[in-house]
This record gives sequence, C-alpha cells and structure tokens, in this order.
Amino acid sequence: MEEALDDRFSFRRFAGLPLAKPVPDHTVLNRFRNRLLAEGLLEKLFAELDRQLEKAGVVLKRGTMLDATLIQAAARPGWPEQPSADPDAAFTRRSGKPGFTFGYKAHVGVDEGSGLIRSVITTPANVNDTVPADALVRGDEQVVWGDGAYHTHRREAALKARGVKARLMRRPNKHHPELPPRLALYNRLIARRRAAVETTFATLKNRMRLTRIRYRGLAKAAGQVLLAAMAFNLRRWARLAPA
Repeated sequence: MEEALDDRFSFRRFAGLPLAKPVPDHTVLNRFRNRLLAEGLLEKLFAELDRQLEKAGVVLKRGTMLDATLIQAAARPGWPEQPSADPDAAFTRRSGKPGFTFGYKAHVGVDEGSGLIRSVITTPANVNDTVPADALVRGDEQVVWGDGAYHTHRREAALKARGVKARLMRRPNKHHPELPPRLALYNRLIARRRAAVETTFATLKNRMRLTRIRYRGLAKAAGQVLLAAMAFNLRRWARLAPA
C-alpha cells in the first residue's frame, strides 16, 4: 500500500490523499488496520458495502453458494517441544490432496449469478465446513447450494421452514456406501450450479493474493480475509456496473 500510494496518482486520488501530503508509511497503515480490528469496524464496512451493492441492484439473491477454502499461515507450525508461532492456526488434511495445511479456513456465501461475496467467516483450518454454514445464509435468497459437507436433515428442514430451497449434495454413509442413481444425478446437477464459486476462490487467491495469512491470530486473519473480500466485491461491482 505504501509503495502503491507513493508510485501512482490514481491510488492517491482513490484514497483522497493530496499530492502535497506525505504518504503514510507501513507503521501508520498497520496501526490503522489494528484499530479497525479492535473496534469491529471491518465487519461494519463489509456490511455497508453489501448495503450499497444491494442498492445498486447488482445483488441478484437468486441463490447462495456455500463453500470454503484453506489458507496457509505464514507462521511456523508448532511441534511437541516448541509451541506454534500462531496458536490460533490449526492443521487439517487437504481434501483429495496429499499432505496437511497449517493455517485458517475462509467460509463464504457467494451470490449466485453476480458472484459477489455476501457473507464470510474465518476459522482455524480444522473447523468443519458445516459448523459456520447457517451463519453464511442471508435468508433473502431463494436457494442455498452446497456440497455434501453442508447437508444435514436439520439444516434442510430449517431452510424449508424459511421458504428457502435446500440444494445440498448427498453423501454416502455406512448404511448406504453407494448413492442410488437418482441421488448421483441430483449431485451432478447441483455440482454444475455451484461450480461458479470456484471462480471466486481463484480470483481471491490469484488476483487478491489471498494465498497466505500474513498475521498471527484469528482476529487478524479474519481481518485480512474481510479486506480481501471487500476488494473482491469492489472489483466485481466495477465489472457488473453498466458501461
């Protein structure tokens, strides 16, 4: 940020920083970020941006796509003889991939069609996707899309009671190790609709550089994810706005 403000007039103009004023250095920016976290203002800023997106008519509310992605911590993991540099981060096995990830998990609810992030929760990496899922549902969507990690009979009934269609993939279990053809087809149809959420994660990681948590502690990790989500939504808004 310091380098960008010092290098580009467009960044100064966006930040409202006159040419005659010096660029704030990284310590000033760091204190400002910490103050936003301490006073809970990042959540309010995210909610205000969501309100403006709704007012602009770019939030479609056709459905919410639930998903989560792992983000590696920059801090070293702990070992039996040496505690971790980040006690809030955790280990988890990567689904479908070898090895483990030490860090955090970003859980998101993405607006179907617009691709905007409407809800985001950060947890240690070992928290199951289903745990924060209910808090990601806004209640004004028509459908909730999710993979098998999100399906429970309780959640399905709760969504139905709110007038929201639950389109959650089914998983085999010990009593039914193989899904019947009807449910296998059901899963494939859902997978096609919710596949768009992968574009959100690709942009967050490739464009927003959200590949590593740079700070220690869950509060600061959540702040980094929230800032990336706001930057993502501003970028999407610019693309969705009529020319």
